[in-house]
Amino acid sequence: MGTTRPNFYHDEPIFGLDIGNSSLKVMQIETERGKRPKVTAYGVSEFYPSDTTQQGVIVKSDILSQSLYDVLKNHLKGAVTTNRVACTIPTAHTFSRLMKLPALEDEELSEAVHLEVEQYIPMPADKLYVDYEISKRSSDGIEVLMVATPKNIIDSYVQFLESIDLEPVALEPSMNAAARLFSMTNTPHGQPTILVDFGSVAADVAVIDQTVFVNSTIPGGSDTLANMIAKKLSVTRPEAMNIKNQIGINHSDKQQEIMHVAQPMLDGLVNEVKKVMRYYSERSGQKQTKIDQLVLVGGGSTMPGLSDYLASALGIQPRVLDPWNKLDFSGLQPLGELEKSMYITVAGEAILNPKEIFA
Repeated sequence: MGTTRPNFYHDEPIFGLDIGNSSLKVMQIETERGKRPKVTAYGVSEFYPSDTTQQGVIVKSDILSQSLYDVLKNHLKGAVTTNRVACTIPTAHTFSRLMKLPALEDEELSEAVHLEVEQYIPMPADKLYVDYEISKRSSDGIEVLMVATPKNIIDSYVQFLESIDLEPVALEPSMNAAARLFSMTNTPHGQPTILVDFGSVAADVAVIDQTVFVNSTIPGGSDTLANMIAKKLSVTRPEAMNIKNQIGINHSDKQQEIMHVAQPMLDGLVNEVKKVMRYYSERSGQKQTKIDQLVLVGGGSTMPGLSDYLASALGIQPRVLDPWNKLDFSGLQPLGELEKSMYITVAGEAILNPKEIFA
């Protein structure tokens, strides 16, 4: 992405790290022109307390460092061969905006982006790190994708990674990583798509049109639903997780009670998707372009009944992103069915081309 700092890259291996609400994932992928990307390492941590981060800021780095050490020592398939890491940050705590501007020189573009930040982002500009990239050029001007993140979040990640002798080479919103994997493995290209990352405590919704055109986040995810099921049915949390994963919102003797607690969260998700679609239609200049592709990612994406519910509410048949046949696991045990959804984001981070990295 664009920046006022000197641009250079290190054409060396990296590995991806996805720090989630209650677990972290690691993956390293080798890419070579003309060949399928090769997964050379992957692993996931045991669960850790959800208060390890607060409002996106890492506050218990000792727990995270122990979790990462445990993954690399005890739960890793393959081997991580570098200390250079590309790491996700929570999309919910970032601000992004697509801007249409006339063709500008670099210095003028930087000024225009920072004016946009001051006007539209509800935080003082001096408390934000701002980055941007030109996503489209035309005779009418340029489209610029801007991302801003609170400095205290970025600083906490950099401090954590450097404290355990890792070299952070990229930090980006988790939705951007998922979008990269989607774009790399999806055909045909160029079709605007709704991407929904149904995570553990929140759902991120984005329109992908060559880049992340717009995204938003709403509270409530698969763990939230499991907690509500446990309370409603008076069962333990492990039992509630099993109900969510095996029955979900499908027809069952528990469906009425489950839908009673799930309905507000699901309706909120549907309304957010509709809002993002309207925004895309109004801002893209593509009012005649119908979005008819909806792709689900994240740990909650495979919940039974979710796809049918969204199809009925939105008139679009969703599909769960399954890019794994485009990746080579030769020599490693392939991901199990229950693991596939949890590794989407870290895989998107791991396929970041080192030449895209600007220090």
